[in-house]
Amino acid sequence: MSKLRAAIYIRVSTEEQKNNFSLKAQESIIREYAERKGIEVFDVYCDDGYSGKDYNRPEIQRLFRDLNDDKFDVILVWKVDRLSRNNTDVLTFIDKHLTPSNKKLVITSIDIDSSTTTGYMFISLLSTFARYERATIIDRVNSGMQKRAEEGLWNGGKVFGYDNVMKKLVVNETESKIV
Repeated sequence: MSKLRAAIYIRVSTEEQKNNFSLKAQESIIREYAERKGIEVFDVYCDDGYSGKDYNRPEIQRLFRDLNDDKFDVILVWKVDRLSRNNTDVLTFIDKHLTPSNKKLVITSIDIDSSTTTGYMFISLLSTFARYERATIIDRVNSGMQKRAEEGLWNGGKVFGYDNVMKKLVVNETESKIV
């Protein structure tokens, strides 16, 4: 019997990078898992600085192409929210792409896979929680930005004609002449 070939998928968003969420740690943990299970790593797909809100990421798209070209048998991710924070996207991907082609998604942090009834159920639950967590993060950020605005503080970005000084907008005399 030949070894399973695996695609390792790792991802961090810009926000997670600020919190020292490590791509190297994810990859190392997944590689150790693959070695313990006797799974051959085909390739590592790494989206660095991309949100998990959808699949509009270069490396996940490359993974999808390689999946269609039958280059691996299983996708290994540390946690389901690395693949996506949208439960509908995760389950549709399993139902429409993995299951029909006899492939599976494995969540290595809890050793479950999408090919079993129990694994599918847990992935469904975990992806629902990932979606909830994303919505909660958005609510917190929006509340924080609203509070900053109410206090007269700048929420970020560059505005022609102004400089950001100590988190407040100050007129840039040179640029203001153009404005």
